[in-house]
Amino acid sequence: MSSERRRIPRADIALDCTLSRRTGSAIAAQTVDLGPGGMRITTPRPLALDEVLRFDIPEQAVDGRARVVREEGHRTYALRFEGLLAPARERLQALATA
Repeated sequence: MSSERRRIPRADIALDCTLSRRTGSAIAAQTVDLGPGGMRITTPRPLALDEVLRFDIPEQAVDGRARVVREEGHRTYALRFEGLLAPARERLQALATA
């Protein structure tokens, strides 16, 4: 989705992020942009479209679940948050609009 079509703001920010599947080792990633509705990340490991992952962004004290909605180039993915709790959503909203 282009930034013109996005209704929820995102901030261009690079933060360390850890992704986890139900099984297997953790996946290191870095955010490209981030907002209360989702994020774009880069990772050296491939992700599957429609895959649901746990994520943790320690620097923002935010964690939860995210769904891979599309691949945007080599190892860059757009993820949509699912069931993000209000405190985390509010932190990300403040970050995106700062």
